[in-house]
Amino acid sequence: MNQPQAISTAVDYVSLQQEALEWQVMLWSGEVTTEQQHAFEGWLSRSTLHQQVWSEMKTVQQKLQLVPQTSIVLARDKLPSAKRRRLLQMLGLAAVTGGAVPVLRQSEAWQTLAADYRTYTGQQEKIQLADGSQLMMNTSTAVDIAFSARERKLVLHEGEIYITTAPDVTQARPLLVQTRHGTATALGTQFNVRLKQHETRVSVYEGAAKLQSYNRLHSLTLASGMQAGLLPGALTTATSNGNESAWLDGKLVAEQLRLGDFLDELSRYRVGVIRYDQSVANMRVSGVFPLPDTDRVLQSLLQALPLRVDYFSRYWVTVHAA
Repeated sequence: MNQPQAISTAVDYVSLQQEALEWQVMLWSGEVTTEQQHAFEGWLSRSTLHQQVWSEMKTVQQKLQLVPQTSIVLARDKLPSAKRRRLLQMLGLAAVTGGAVPVLRQSEAWQTLAADYRTYTGQQEKIQLADGSQLMMNTSTAVDIAFSARERKLVLHEGEIYITTAPDVTQARPLLVQTRHGTATALGTQFNVRLKQHETRVSVYEGAAKLQSYNRLHSLTLASGMQAGLLPGALTTATSNGNESAWLDGKLVAEQLRLGDFLDELSRYRVGVIRYDQSVANMRVSGVFPLPDTDRVLQSLLQALPLRVDYFSRYWVTVHAA
């Protein structure tokens, strides 16, 4: 009885994916008019499903692994407008629908969209795992749970998680987090793992964690109060300042952070687009900011820095020099 409705819903979802792809191509083009901005905002505000599909499209943009980044730069910056748009659309279609399905199924983009647990922009979720461990998922996060007789593995495809581990009283299986940069194995641990484009940042708050790079040539045991950058072929360490886990309390903590980096971080929690002029990117920001209210954060910047914030709508914000 419900099959036609289910098919209709699936068709609508695919249609929205195509629309989101077209909007992404437009934004990539760098040729956005005021009318197009308003049209995009109207599309995004139409429903929560529109916003969910857009969040997934941002994931594809960030995780696209099928084409070298140099190809994307050339397409965006050096080709004539019509050819640039067409090539970008082809890249996006390869990521979303993919002519080479077996290749796509192995890509980060596909695995992120198909993950066991997902959060979207601005969403956080707490999960109780089967072994009693607790998993907190930050905004725009995708995790697979792969428990076996040998190990308890969490595969982080995107985003950020905080794990409070429980002992495996029956089988004594190790609990580890795997990313494309390597693994972090818990040693009686509370720790934060954030997957970035070029590294996985691990911060330990209780116990310790054993880190191993993807190529297995580098490893170390990270003690409580320390953090490390896990790269495919290297490890870097530093003392943790505790700011990495401020998101658990709904806060964003900045200490002399570049404004560009600050706004990039804030955009993780805000549906839509935050743009800023390069002339303001190197200004410095310090303070404790409430993540649930990104509008309040943007307004507070005006009190501290010579800035102007223009709202085309709640979904499109641009930060300029005053």
